[in-house]
Amino acid sequence: MDPNTKRSFEILGLREDASPEETHRAYRLLAAEKTDWREVKEINWAYECVKDYFSSKGADGAPEASLPSEESHPPSPSHRRASGSGRRIAVMAALSIGAILAVLAALFAFKVIDPFRTRGTGDLSAIVKAVKPSIVTVVTDGAARGSGFVVSKDGYIVTNAHVIRDIAGKASFSDGSVVDVDLIIVDPERDFALLKTREGRQYPFLNLGDSSACSEGDTVIAAGTPLSFETTFTRGIISSAKRSFPAYKASFIQTDAALSPGNSGGPLINLSGAVIGINSLKISGSSVEGMGFAVAINDVKHHISGRRQMSESELSRGLARVEEKMEEMRQWRDQSSGSQEKGVRDRIVEEQWERERRTREFAERVEEANRNLREQKEKEERRITDEAEQHRSRMRDQMEAKRKALSECLQTANHHYQTAWNDSCKSMNLGSQCRLPYSTASVLEQRLMQSRNECFRVYPQ
Repeated sequence: MDPNTKRSFEILGLREDASPEETHRAYRLLAAEKTDWREVKEINWAYECVKDYFSSKGADGAPEASLPSEESHPPSPSHRRASGSGRRIAVMAALSIGAILAVLAALFAFKVIDPFRTRGTGDLSAIVKAVKPSIVTVVTDGAARGSGFVVSKDGYIVTNAHVIRDIAGKASFSDGSVVDVDLIIVDPERDFALLKTREGRQYPFLNLGDSSACSEGDTVIAAGTPLSFETTFTRGIISSAKRSFPAYKASFIQTDAALSPGNSGGPLINLSGAVIGINSLKISGSSVEGMGFAVAINDVKHHISGRRQMSESELSRGLARVEEKMEEMRQWRDQSSGSQEKGVRDRIVEEQWERERRTREFAERVEEANRNLREQKEKEERRITDEAEQHRSRMRDQMEAKRKALSECLQTANHHYQTAWNDSCKSMNLGSQCRLPYSTASVLEQRLMQSRNECFRVYPQ
């Protein structure tokens, strides 16, 4: 019984030896209780899976639900009277149910062919639960070296060649069970190894997909035991469906699903739950993110289906060749990382030069701006000084002109005063500069004072 069938029995709440009738009753009860569309869809899927299982065993499927037959019980008179209205109600109910089913079918069809949905989406939780029992941790020399996955119910396990270090080891399952395994096939050119469990029992296994059918942008799941964390799953997309490396003859699928030490040998799974690759290596570095690679499963299917037992000498030579391949990959990585580091250093130097050039240009622009400001300041100061000097000169000229005008005005007032005094003396038949009576002298002096005051008013100082 495959993992999907086992899970289907669990969803329906049945034992694995349940009969078709029990399955049908359980399905009808669960379908009547559930209201959430996702739960109803899961129950329908489980029911169809169990029906296929019974059909493959040659058993009759669960009977279809049917209404009680009218011939089994003769209709009573009251029943005959109500038969017309009952039939009308039944027809209306059937039409309503048909309309609801049509709407649900349309929604389901749109969900299936929805052009706006991302290609290859699926129930990740269901996929993880289904594949988890088939993922193993490969242990050699008492230490976990990597991951693997079961590909047949009789216990054949696929992993990377660089994970298995000896012709014998152990495989640890997610349920805690540990079995002894033997190395059957090792292919250093494709970083592939096939193991076989010693314990004879049925194992949950994964189906192999078609790696040539995958394309860029497909969602994938990487499973394994990174850093001793058993059955860890990460999700990503396919960045490239076909990559190559100088040390290997296999094609590699590039993905951005997170891979860490210990993921090697684990499966790369599509959203149908099928294996399309074997997680093999990643490129890491301070400036590198999300570059993992998996051996395309199509390149090693002939080993999995053939299962040819290699001799001990062939296995020993193969394991030695694996070490050589790992050394070639290390050299290639060192060269790549060295060129990358050189490129990084060159970029850092270029960026430093560019920063210094921009700093110099900025400093020159600042100095030029300061120089322009200083020139403008000096020019403005000179202008203000000249204007101030011109203003002071004009003020001096004006003050001098006022003094002259005041002096002339006072002289004119004095002259008029002397003239009026002499005229008054003549009118009195007195000589010039005579002594005038007080009243006449007072009038002349008042007139002089008025003239002088008028001069000071007109030409203030």
